[in-house]
Amino acid sequence: MDSLRQLRNCSSKHHDKFEFAFRVLLLIAYFVYFGFAVSYHVGDEGSWRLIVATVFGIWLIVWHFLKRTHFYVILVKFSENALHEFAKGKRSLVVNWFLYIAMVAFMVIYVVKFVAMKNPENLKSLIGLLGFPLLIFVSSNNRRKVNWHTVFWAMTLQFIMALLILKTTWGASIIQWCGERLQEFTRNGRAGSLFMFGEKYTDHPFVFGALPQAIAVIVGMSVLTYLGAIKFIVETVGRCLAFFLGISPAEGINAVGNIFLHVPESAMLIQEYIADMTPSELFVTYAGGLSTVGGTALVIFMASGVPAAPLVAASAMSAPAALAAAKLSFPSYDQEEVPIPSYESKNREKPSFLQKPTSLMHSIIIGINQSVVLMCQAVFFIMTFVIILEWINNTLIWFGDRIGVEQMTAEYLLGYIFYPFAYMMGTRVDDCLFVGQLLGIRTFSLAVVAYPKLGPIMLNGQDFREYVAASPNNTWSWVGNDLLLHETNTTLVGGVIDARSEIIATYALCGSASFAIMGLIIGSFEAIVQHRIGEITQNIFRALLVGTVASYLTACFAGLLYEGEVAFE
Repeated sequence: MDSLRQLRNCSSKHHDKFEFAFRVLLLIAYFVYFGFAVSYHVGDEGSWRLIVATVFGIWLIVWHFLKRTHFYVILVKFSENALHEFAKGKRSLVVNWFLYIAMVAFMVIYVVKFVAMKNPENLKSLIGLLGFPLLIFVSSNNRRKVNWHTVFWAMTLQFIMALLILKTTWGASIIQWCGERLQEFTRNGRAGSLFMFGEKYTDHPFVFGALPQAIAVIVGMSVLTYLGAIKFIVETVGRCLAFFLGISPAEGINAVGNIFLHVPESAMLIQEYIADMTPSELFVTYAGGLSTVGGTALVIFMASGVPAAPLVAASAMSAPAALAAAKLSFPSYDQEEVPIPSYESKNREKPSFLQKPTSLMHSIIIGINQSVVLMCQAVFFIMTFVIILEWINNTLIWFGDRIGVEQMTAEYLLGYIFYPFAYMMGTRVDDCLFVGQLLGIRTFSLAVVAYPKLGPIMLNGQDFREYVAASPNNTWSWVGNDLLLHETNTTLVGGVIDARSEIIATYALCGSASFAIMGLIIGSFEAIVQHRIGEITQNIFRALLVGTVASYLTACFAGLLYEGEVAFE
């Protein structure tokens, strides 16, 4: 017994050393495996994936140890002070104006040479690129305090990202690769669906198919957050973004986090800063959450038939657009007051799904708890708004029958309401009504309700273009809203829209700005900063406008740079 007690005391006393030695042994074992793997098979996609992951892991370990040193604190303070001093001098003013003029000249020359001269019809998207920011500016709560430096560089960053993603082979390849890896990972969720519900789970693809895949993503993100991978990416990129755009580091971190995570998860990255944020900074966090489709929303959209690559691209491009729109709508100023939390809200225990993980298994448990909350919300929000939409449609049809108007549905009315926005983005005139209907459904319901209506039309467009390309003598005719292909005697139900209109609609719908997600955001922030929930609910409709405009701006860039084919499928 004494020897056993001594062994326990020794292991408890030297626990940290044993754990460190174990991790070192694991690291050595991995490098041995890595050496064998590279020497055995190199050159294919899998080997490059292994090399990139290994390099990233090494950087992550170095960053983890560096943050614990006093040198890191000194380095951060020195860089912040140096940048602050540089920003005050005349040299900074000269450099800024030189970069303003250079970037404007570059964008004008590119648009004239590669858009106006090749595809002049694409210039119609400039109406939206100018009109939507003007709409936000007119509705701003403090137009005199707008920081045009932030707005300009955020819009410029979105333009550069659009060029890299849509116009370069390597940029499109990266997005395509990320989309394929995401789909590859989410397919693991099928094993859970098959085990729990059997082979017939495909009869209910959303509840028994998409939601288990979303659970896999949420748990995976929770584990990556515990390991520090997510924090490393968003802090590194977010702080760089903060410097170049002139925003706070917390705003930059949250903007990058929104690309990968859904609203509750991205807010967790900066939860220690949220309570002390100014109203403008807090507005950026929840408005940004309405602009992108990271995490759960991304998987649900993929399950509705939308390819992963355009979703990842649109989410990345919408992040800087959200910053620009948010800073136009709710600009920062020096006299902003930060509400002081009450004693009860400050000492309130956080829900289990908002706690920080203390171990790998704990991170999995937290991911499961987050999954339960978010999946229940997703199911009931979506189901409720589908029911509401159906009730509204039946009610409008009844009212329409009273005056002799057939099928006066919500889609019918929303098509006319959102028609101008579809036109401003560059949609072909004949397609504006249909795209306007989708935009209205996305806003008043959810994008996951709108995308299934777009998917069949996009498939029709693919079949129609193949039919036309097969022979110049192939003919067709319209039968109501359907398209009849004479040679194959095939009817394309719902007809087709222009290929460019398809791309614009895909990007415009790729966002979380809807009344349903507004409720999710209010609930998420109520758990984190209860004492500021009144401020959030007061500005939530302004945030909805910002999120909507951000996705519309992304669609405008997609329409402007469209050349008859997309870099990725």
